[in-house]
Amino acid sequence: ELCQSADIALIKMGVFNDENGDGCSDIDETISYAFTVINTGNVTLTDIMVTDPLVTISGGPITLTSGESNTGTFTATYSITQTDIDSGGVINQATVSGLDYNSITVSDQSDDNSEFENDPTTTQLCQDPSIALIKVGTFIDEDEDGCTNVDETINYAFTVMNTGNVTLTGIMVTDPLVTVSGGPIALASGDSDAISFTATYSITQANIDAGEVINQA
Repeated sequence: ELCQSADIALIKMGVFNDENGDGCSDIDETISYAFTVINTGNVTLTDIMVTDPLVTISGGPITLTSGESNTGTFTATYSITQTDIDSGGVINQATVSGLDYNSITVSDQSDDNSEFENDPTTTQLCQDPSIALIKVGTFIDEDEDGCTNVDETINYAFTVMNTGNVTLTGIMVTDPLVTVSGGPIALASGDSDAISFTATYSITQANIDAGEVINQA
C-alpha cells in the first residue's frame, strides 16, 4: 500500500486597470484577476476548476500532477461599481476544486499571495472626493419700475456638483449673507443638484449705493 495525500492550493491576484489614465478609479473601470493553481499533494488531480462568487472565470478544467502548478489557464475581469469605490477596494475569495484518483473532491479557498494561507484578495481603489458649488443671483424687480429699490429681493440658486469619484453625504450649503433653505443631500459621483438649495436676500440702501451685492457661499 502507498499513502495518497490529495491537496490543492489557489492564489488569486487582482490588478486594477486605469483605462482612462486619470490616475484614479472610476465606475466601469476593471480589475483583472489571475489565478495560480498548485497541486500540493502527492497524487494527480483532474477536472480542476476555479469558481468565484464575484466574477465568471474563463478556463479549465485542467489536470495537474503532484507539485505542478498552472498560472495561465484561469482568468477573470470585474467591472468596478460606485459601491466598490466608496468602500475603497474590492475584497473577495475564489475556490478551486479537483478530483483525485478515487474521484474524491479536494478543494481550497484562495489566498492573495501564499499557497499556505486562505486570506481574501483585496484590490485597493483610489478615492478622490471633490465637490463644487455654483451660485447664481437673480434680481427681482417686484414693483416693475425697471430699477432697484430697498427691500426688493435677489433670489439665489445653488447648483452642487460631486466632482470626485466617491459618494458624498450630508451635503449642506452655508452663506454669510443669507439663510439657505434645503438639505442635507447626498450625491453619487458625477451627480449634480440644482433645486435643493435656495435663498432670498432683501436689498438695502447700502447695496444700492454700492451698485451691487457681492458675496460667496
